[in-house]
Amino acid sequence: MHLLKELRRRRVFRTAGLYIVAAWVLLQVASLAFPALNIPEVAIRFVWFAAILGFPVALLFGWRYQISDKGIFRTTGTATSDQNISLKRADFLILSALLAITVVIGWRAVVDIKTVETPFRMSTFGREIHPNSVAVLRLGNLTGDLEQQFFVDGIHDALTAVLSQVSGLRVKSRTSTSVYKGVSRPLPEIADELGVANIIEGSVFRTGDEVQISVQLIDAVTDEHVWSQNYRRSMKDMLALQAEVAMTVADKIDVALTADEMSRLRKSRVVDPRVYELYLKGMYFVKRLDPSAIQRGLNLLHDAVGIDPREPLAYAAIALGYNTIGHGVNAHDAFPKALAAADKALELDNWSGEAWAALGEAQLYYEWDWASAEASLTRAIQLSPSLDHAYAHYAYLVALHGRMDEALQISEKARDLSPVDPIWAGFTAWLYMLDSQWGKAIETCEECLSFAPNFWLCQYVLGQIYSAQGQIDKALAAHESMPDGTIFKPWAIGITFALAGRRDDAMRTITAMQATATPRDNFHIALTYSALGDSDAAFEWFSAAFESRSDWLPWIALPYAYGGAVEPIRNDPRFQALIERLDLPSDGS
Repeated sequence: MHLLKELRRRRVFRTAGLYIVAAWVLLQVASLAFPALNIPEVAIRFVWFAAILGFPVALLFGWRYQISDKGIFRTTGTATSDQNISLKRADFLILSALLAITVVIGWRAVVDIKTVETPFRMSTFGREIHPNSVAVLRLGNLTGDLEQQFFVDGIHDALTAVLSQVSGLRVKSRTSTSVYKGVSRPLPEIADELGVANIIEGSVFRTGDEVQISVQLIDAVTDEHVWSQNYRRSMKDMLALQAEVAMTVADKIDVALTADEMSRLRKSRVVDPRVYELYLKGMYFVKRLDPSAIQRGLNLLHDAVGIDPREPLAYAAIALGYNTIGHGVNAHDAFPKALAAADKALELDNWSGEAWAALGEAQLYYEWDWASAEASLTRAIQLSPSLDHAYAHYAYLVALHGRMDEALQISEKARDLSPVDPIWAGFTAWLYMLDSQWGKAIETCEECLSFAPNFWLCQYVLGQIYSAQGQIDKALAAHESMPDGTIFKPWAIGITFALAGRRDDAMRTITAMQATATPRDNFHIALTYSALGDSDAAFEWFSAAFESRSDWLPWIALPYAYGGAVEPIRNDPRFQALIERLDLPSDGS
């Protein structure tokens, strides 16, 4: 009873009541203000925490001090005390401490509110859907001319590329969105599979050198239109149009452009309509990933630079085309041509993320210049933060450093940017295998094959995952199911035959690969001989693979590489000598 009387005398209950009312008002204001300021509602919890932590501070103040119209005074020890109640030095110290505690609590709450992130929704593939994510669906062809489809698709790819230059946006790759071409499905369903919060759709109509483009930005959750615009431009102003769309989309999604991004987008140049049309048509064929189509695309791109030798877009596209060839069967001189084209593109436009990515890819897989490759690929990512293939190739470079956790994070970034692209799924699954994450590796392959049945790369990797674990029957089943005619099938199955003890079948596969003897054939012949236990033949062909700069050779240094094919010779002194010749990157060296 005495304590209650003392609390009442010191007016602590009144102080507590006033504090509770003030805290309630503050919470009500926050609940209204946060949405208007684009602060996630979840941040209100930090206001609650601050209010709770401040309550004992208020009670302590109410117990010791009283506020009147004449200022702050100490509460007397007893009701009848006539002692001096003016503040003393100790009181000022106490008040300063209470004020400091209050400031710290408030400051901490403000910091937490500023740094809190919106809780992301999860996509069908279990990936977070960032509020700034966007996908450009294939644009409609209103020309009525199927021969103009290359132009419409080219405008789509170019618009995706320029949006990818905005660091605040997360732009899904053209490869993923192309899956939905001609598909009639609800937009929220497509957006969920792509893992995006925003969708851009539109159409293109062209008459001569005049182009009309309709663009709409749609909230993928509500399926409501956020913004739409019709543009009519000359072909020579296509780059300026794409830059204008990118700036508007960023503004509508509430993404701030950096000063460099704003400067680059506002300095868009005019292009020769003939050159731009050849560029779009060339890219249309280069990105089809068929050797004959790529060559046709390269011919068109060479025609473009023949008209205008100072067009950086065409040179960057040429570099991309030759890099793609370099990974295939006709690889003998492709990478050097890619290097030359990328260098020329950067000489003309040092801000091209695509050109830096092409340069880094050739430096990584052909020159084996690890430091330059890292500088080029990181520069590409800096300039075009949504460039999926730059992340994918950079992940493989980081894996050579031995930083597998980081490599997998980077590779998953490529998959996030292109969630239904089976190539990056295959890339990532192979890295999980190198990290002995067998379950995750198999899961990634199976996810890939669920949306791309019979995709050769994922079947190639799946068989290697099983063979690395000693499950040869499953490995053979995966590799034998690969489509006939794909260049990957003999590369895959020869090694698996060897590991299964089927020497005659393995030798027949070796004979078939010797007939073409591309750099990657040389490499897989070496792997097959290694799996057979024929170390002399293996090192002979590894030497040929080294001299022909086979793109996949350096990764033999990593455990479980190529399904365990290297393990029989890993302790051979000649293997260590080969690794030393590769001069692989080493952190801290």
